[in-house]
Amino acid sequence: MKKWFTVFCMALLVFVISGCGSDNALDSYSFGHKVIKSGNSEITVALPYDIGVQPNTTKNALGYPVTTYLGADKNFLVSIEAISPKAGQSLPTAAAYGAETRSFYEKNFGDKLTWSDEMKTVDGVTAFTSSATLIANQIQIRFFQYTFADKGVLWNITYQYPVDSTMGAQISDLVVGKIQITKKEG
Repeated sequence: MKKWFTVFCMALLVFVISGCGSDNALDSYSFGHKVIKSGNSEITVALPYDIGVQPNTTKNALGYPVTTYLGADKNFLVSIEAISPKAGQSLPTAAAYGAETRSFYEKNFGDKLTWSDEMKTVDGVTAFTSSATLIANQIQIRFFQYTFADKGVLWNITYQYPVDSTMGAQISDLVVGKIQITKKEG
């Protein structure tokens, strides 16, 4: 009898520890912060997982020299771009770059896109923010973008998740817009 009781307790423990397939983002992801530097600028971004630099990306879709950090899974995608000016040109403003991005998406998604823009303050810096819903490959995607300039770098941070992903929506609530801009003295 003692043997069966022990087996029952161990089985119960395994059942409890396994979480029974939790659909809670906090149980499923290792949330943290990533510090990213470009030139004299440094930001810290809340993320659901670690992201890495994309070694073969030297220009973004709009033709700007860029260093891109990317992380994605089936529930959530985050892309962070540190953008430099095009040769012989100055860096665009956050609003001008945001307008270029919107035009790019409108051209590619047309009537499968709804988009809104707003100026917000992110850690004391004015940012151009966008919120959109688009349909790609018959999947409805929620899209958020934060664009701001700091110390000669234009930062463009985008977040995306499938609208039908409960996990993606939970992750979004925990990380979208959670950006700190390092302020250094001297």
